Amino acid sequence: MNDLGSYRVPREAEMGREVRMEQRRSVNRTAALALGGIALLCVCMCLGVFLLTAVTGNNPVVTIDLGGDLPFAKATATPRASAKGTATPVPYGKSVKSDNGLRVTVTAFQRPLPTEGVQIPDGQELALVTVRIENTRASGAPIKYSPEDFALVTPEGERYQVNIGGITTDDDLKAGELAAGKAAKGDLLFFVYSDVPTLQLAWTASDGKTRLYQLTR
Repeated sequence: MNDLGSYRVPREAEMGREVRMEQRRSVNRTAALALGGIALLCVCMCLGVFLLTAVTGNNPVVTIDLGGDLPFAKATATPRASAKGTATPVPYGKSVKSDNGLRVTVTAFQRPLPTEGVQIPDGQELALVTVRIENTRASGAPIKYSPEDFALVTPEGERYQVNIGGITTDDDLKAGELAAGKAAKGDLLFFVYSDVPTLQLAWTASDGKTRLYQLTR
């Protein structure tokens, strides 16, 4: 008769039990990773919905400006900057050159400008500024210029745009471009209020900077 107290379970059974336990551990880890991935996906979706709602303006609490580089950002018209930083003052009788090589000199200023057969609104008068524009470069592509680059301004910030069309001196400055070493000259006409004591000529060049010319001593 066999001794049952000395009986041992075969080794193969123990290995099978270890394999089954290891399989259960592997299943638990897989389930945990899956739950973590689902949770992370939910967080990302919630964050995306929050940002989209804020940008489109439907969120009454938060408004986020993410700039105009995003494809869903609303485009708005932006006025052209009149200067980069503070405008550069130009003393009476002096000229100044822009970063791209264009030099502007004020050669005449008359206010009020006598007129014949021209109806001027009450309380206003005409002012004339004659400018000389020179491309100081020795070579390179032509540089463009326009009468709309100029305006009359007051120390208080009032701005008078150049008058184009209707009234002429026969020497009005026309838009164009100057080759290297070439120059042009022309008149700029402005309607201004008669009671404005001081005016300066503002020139905003293509470099984005503004120069303020003193027109009287």
